[in-house]
Amino acid sequence: MKHKGYIFSKTKLLLLTMVIASIVVSCVGDELFRDELPASNSKVDTKFPEANFSYASTLEDFKTIKFTNLSTEATTFAWDFGNGNTSTDQDPTFTFEAGEDTYPVTLTSSDANGATGSITIDVLVVEGPFQPIILEPGFEDDTLPEGGGDGRDSWRNNDLGGVIQITGSPVTFGDQGAKLPVPAGDRIGYQEITVEPDTNYDLSFWYTMKSDSSDPSLTVSVLGVTQNGGTFTTLGEVAAGTLASVTVTDDEDPETYVQQKLSFSSGTNNTVAIFFTNGDVEARLDDFTIEVGSAGAVPPSAGFSVAQSETNYLEYTFTNSSVNASTYAWDFGDGNTSTEESPTHVYAVAAEYVVTLIATNDSNLSTELSKTINILAPVTADFTSQVDAIDYRTYSFMDASVGAEMLLWEFGDGYQFTGMNPSHTYEADGIYVVTLTAYSITGNTDVATEQLVVSQGFVVQVLNGTFDEYTVNTGDNADAWDMTPNSTVVDNDGNTIPSPYDPLWDNGALDSWLEGFYGDNSEQAGSTSDGNNGTRGAKLDETGRRLYQVVTVQQGSTYTFSIDARTTAAGITSEVFILNTEIADETGINASTSDAAIDAYFAIPNIFATDGDAYATHTFQFTASTNSIVIYVRNVDVIDNVAEAFFDNIEITD
Repeated sequence: MKHKGYIFSKTKLLLLTMVIASIVVSCVGDELFRDELPASNSKVDTKFPEANFSYASTLEDFKTIKFTNLSTEATTFAWDFGNGNTSTDQDPTFTFEAGEDTYPVTLTSSDANGATGSITIDVLVVEGPFQPIILEPGFEDDTLPEGGGDGRDSWRNNDLGGVIQITGSPVTFGDQGAKLPVPAGDRIGYQEITVEPDTNYDLSFWYTMKSDSSDPSLTVSVLGVTQNGGTFTTLGEVAAGTLASVTVTDDEDPETYVQQKLSFSSGTNNTVAIFFTNGDVEARLDDFTIEVGSAGAVPPSAGFSVAQSETNYLEYTFTNSSVNASTYAWDFGDGNTSTEESPTHVYAVAAEYVVTLIATNDSNLSTELSKTINILAPVTADFTSQVDAIDYRTYSFMDASVGAEMLLWEFGDGYQFTGMNPSHTYEADGIYVVTLTAYSITGNTDVATEQLVVSQGFVVQVLNGTFDEYTVNTGDNADAWDMTPNSTVVDNDGNTIPSPYDPLWDNGALDSWLEGFYGDNSEQAGSTSDGNNGTRGAKLDETGRRLYQVVTVQQGSTYTFSIDARTTAAGITSEVFILNTEIADETGINASTSDAAIDAYFAIPNIFATDGDAYATHTFQFTASTNSIVIYVRNVDVIDNVAEAFFDNIEITD
């Protein structure tokens, strides 16, 4: 087994290290698991305890060491500090009275079946600068010093942005990493750590990002908490309080992590914060570590943002955000340069350019940052539609695009048109999505869509009830059932377009309540390839996930609701609520299925005992008490990869 320290690294000056002297994992026969098994459908315990720990000296006394237990699959712990000194605490503290030396410390971890794992680490006790502690540095579950944690609990600051997501693939160490989805800056990581003032530190991390963005970037910063009066609450405070930052842009291989180091001086601060967020690209982070750095000056932090002029698409403004730099050297990628702090540059022709900034400080130390810009003339697609007064199947479309050189219309029934302001007659009643793609002079595109209901009467519209729309990026496939839809989706041609769901509803209050009550990573249902009839479907695999959609109906009308469902284990019950209002929490519906917010309730029978791989169609009727209902589906019994619920083909008919 390869031992890896999740929190601490060895340097000559700091007082802690992790060196494996020996690892002994006891072998356990099957006889330990053979007798007195639980009821049917239980699983054999095949995961043996694995001992591991990290350590750090306390700020008050370098001889007093705080041990952090990183063992897995264990319930009891036996520590041996040498010379007869032992402990059974999960995270003990021990003082090595003899002072500076190397002490072998052994941890033996055991589970309830008597299986054990053991590890011995040489603990280096030496007087030196205080070693900071980063909690949940690898975003792993159950790694907090007191136990528990979902891998991201130490990285929250709701004032600055949403909570990071957790990813299981790709990762570089352990089983989990941090995921930052688009849009840019929507989610952040923030953690305050204790440091020693006037000390240099090297903060390291691993990252990767997708290669589908024209401006890939991820910024990791260190903020001065003490000198700025405490926890940061606005992004303006973050910008003003940055001690050092690094922006990384390597998107060459999304499956391979790259390591990056950020050196900084703590200055007058005894508390600093690690802050990170992404640019317009899906990025991942893993394995933060911090070491005491070399004495002397530290390099500056190079940073800048790019803005295209609204009046001249060839003109760009570069806003410098470098820290601790005194001179700047810009290379605009077309042979032109500048030494201004924040220059403006006009390019001669539209093309792709690599812009490089070299920031230098008074100690003549430099840091370089490059970003790629692809100059495209802006274009905005927009249109209006009007039904014919005589023929309800005929529509006129009026272009309202800005900066368009060419227009492509797609009417949703297989017919297309290129040009201005078309008229189109549909051959049959139905729901059609009209798409206008506008092209600029440089080939830049923008897309606008409108959903038309071609019918003489009122038709209830359940959006993406088949879960077969937006399958190029499967993460967008369930957006129609997300209570907080994204602002964009990727259509089946690979184009990023405005989300048709984002303007319709956004229940952030319920999202926050679910996260606090259930502690799951997301309230959105997952998209699965295991839909009914070989198509895509939706999956609930965590207790806080929901299917959520606001649907317009006619008050007083009676409708038939239909849903295909299956489960992967016996004894888990899916629930369908037809709500007459958008609820902010589940307190009312948990108390009674006759709650005033509920127009109808249906418990889907669990059919796993018959065939766990087969869908069954379930229908029931409801009468709408308002003109707007919420389809709300949940299953609080689900367990990820063990007992999951799947759904498909949701519809409402009259």
